[in-house]
Amino acid sequence: MIHHVVLSRFNDGVSEAQVAELRAKLLGLAGVIPEIRRIAFGPNLAAGAAEWPHALVVELDDMAAVQRYAEHPAHVDVVQRTLAPIRAARLAVDVEVPA
Repeated sequence: MIHHVVLSRFNDGVSEAQVAELRAKLLGLAGVIPEIRRIAFGPNLAAGAAEWPHALVVELDDMAAVQRYAEHPAHVDVVQRTLAPIRAARLAVDVEVPA
């Protein structure tokens, strides 16, 4: 099992409505991209979260599934239309987690 973790920082002036729209679209990918086992998006709850205040965690079977997820047209659309215009910075990691 792979946990695809993406930490994000958004541009100054991004509204709560924009973040809520992004959240809805990201979570909606679970019904569209079959590789997604579980998906979560929300505020980073860690004590030092100021640098990376938002987190996305996607659970997928393996790295091939991560690649298919990343290339899926629905994912590409959300990234290009909703995320990219508001994102200032991104940090992503893929971690293998025992099932």
